[in-house]
Formats: sequence, structure tokens, C-alpha cells
Amino acid sequence: MERWELSSMPEHRFRGVDLNSEGHVRLCEALAAAEVLFCFEVRTCIPGGDPTICRRLDLLVIGPHSLLNVEVDGARHNRSKKRESDYERDRLLSRHMRTLRFTHEAVLASPEQVVDFIQRELEQDARSLTLQLSRLQDTQGG
Repeated sequence: MERWELSSMPEHRFRGVDLNSEGHVRLCEALAAAEVLFCFEVRTCIPGGDPTICRRLDLLVIGPHSLLNVEVDGARHNRSKKRESDYERDRLLSRHMRTLRFTHEAVLASPEQVVDFIQRELEQDARSLTLQLSRLQDTQGG
């Protein structure tokens, strides 16, 4: 097993905050450049889960009428325990918002394309919400 000295560990920082990987940093930079509202390294208490655990979201992307949890899956995600924990979090979170997952490699290859995809999904969710509200008004005679 390779040992790292503290000074030789790679740094992955965005606006002074340590992130998990270069992919996380590149995606944050691309979202900021596209002027997308987002939070990163978000601590979240999800209803229905273990009340003693606060889950971490990689990115919470915020649109005018929708939210998306965006996850960047890297090498750590291949460990079965981490993967199981992530999918349990996603299952609990699905009652409240959608999760989009991207591989670390895809984000590194083209962060701008990933941002474009995220923006299209936010727009799709907003259209879906507008349609649902319209149908609700129609059924209520509004």
C-alpha cells in the first residue's frame, strides 16, 4: 500500500474548500462559469433515514423551480460499502428530488457538456412542475 506524506497529497480545492477530486473541482468551476446557482459539500438530513446520520451531497444544483442532487462517482465509489451508502442516500432522497450521477472521467473530459446536461434536466423538471400545477388548477376549476 502506498503511503502519502501530508505535503504530497493532491489538493482539490474550489474557493478555499477541499473537495473529493479534480472532477468535483472542474464541475464546480464549470457551473460557476455558466452562472448556475449551486451548493457543494452539502450536509443534509434526509427524512426516513437514520436520524443520527447527516448525509453529504456532492452538489445541490438549484434552478428557479427545481433542485437536482449531482454526484461525481470516482474511484472511491467502486468500494461496495461506499456505493451501498450512496445508493441508500439516493433512494431516500428520491422522495424529494432527482439525483444525476456522472463518472469522474466524464466530468474531466468535458465539464461544460455535463453542465449543459444538468441545465437541460433542470429545465425539464421546471416544465414538469409547471405542467403538474396547471393540471392541478384545471381539476380545481382554476
